Amino acid sequence: MNPKHPVPERLLSAAGDLFARHGFDAASVRQITSRAKANLGAITYHFGSKEALFHAVLDRVGARMSDRFVAIAAERGTPLERIGRIVTMVLTEDNLPAPTLILRELANDRPLPPPLVLHMRRNFGAMIALIRDGQRDGTIRDGDPPLLAMSVMAQPFLMRIASRIPRDIAGVDGSDPDTRRRLVKHVVTTITRSLATTPGDRP
Repeated sequence: MNPKHPVPERLLSAAGDLFARHGFDAASVRQITSRAKANLGAITYHFGSKEALFHAVLDRVGARMSDRFVAIAAERGTPLERIGRIVTMVLTEDNLPAPTLILRELANDRPLPPPLVLHMRRNFGAMIALIRDGQRDGTIRDGDPPLLAMSVMAQPFLMRIASRIPRDIAGVDGSDPDTRRRLVKHVVTTITRSLATTPGDRP
């Protein structure tokens, strides 16, 4: 941890790593401040509480993905083309939230933290809008847009956030560049074909 960086930045970086590795409960204030090279009261001083720091970490990592997601949704191209680009981004973008951090939150019994809910709803809203646009122009089949959006988002999310499942169960190792390209093409094709009104509408 570079002591030249501002203390809040060091705390966010240290906390993000420790929360991802150990979870919110197991990552102690002492561990975080020690890793950040800050005094024991720094979390309270800069963020107010350990929970507020946790929310700040989730807000930062969630915003990076959400900004990319919404930007692609607003690009030129048909709704199906933009959906394909979003799926590709989720599967290939390196600078995405730590998968283990989000997976831990989805696995526990607590309500999802507000920052995570906010960014996931933003992504979900952008996907629903794309599906509705495609239904209006006749390229996406009829159906409940929120349900279709959940179906679209589930597959790349699972492949990315639980990558050990396809690797260990199906022998599909996404860390291999050739395998990753085949995987991305397969997922994009599967999703866009499931949404398209007719074969001629498929990208």
